[in-house]
Amino acid sequence: MGIIGFMNEQNSDNLNKDNKKKDLGPPLKILLADDTAVNLALATKLLKRRGHEITAVENGLLAFEAFKEGSFDVVLMDIHMPVMDGLESTSKIREFEASETSRPPTTIIAMTANNEQSDHEIYLNSGMNGIITKPLEIKNVVSQIREIITNFSS
Repeated sequence: MGIIGFMNEQNSDNLNKDNKKKDLGPPLKILLADDTAVNLALATKLLKRRGHEITAVENGLLAFEAFKEGSFDVVLMDIHMPVMDGLESTSKIREFEASETSRPPTTIIAMTANNEQSDHEIYLNSGMNGIITKPLEIKNVVSQIREIITNFSS
């Protein structure tokens, strides 16, 4: 099952109309890393419709490279990806941030279908700031992201 679960184009249009008002707050610059092309395309489309700027990549190495070159409010990181997984990518991002003292830490959120508490603790201990479980309900994703950013920033 994909990141968004079972959702067709008509349902995503209805969600956009129903939830545009619920997505209060400024647009976010989001780095989205997921190795499934359908997940990337659909999440990108739905988040862009809500006014967010998305940089989408298909593995952890590309996420790390994009992170070094850009500035993001949040990173949505799949855990299991080829080339470099989400945990290693998060580690490299945190090392890079430590070397760039003028750059504030960025919120990194794990996206996973794994619902095991022990694994969630591993993700948080690896430098991630929150977890969103798949399949994501797009109508709740942005509010979850904003809540995790707020908790991380305080």
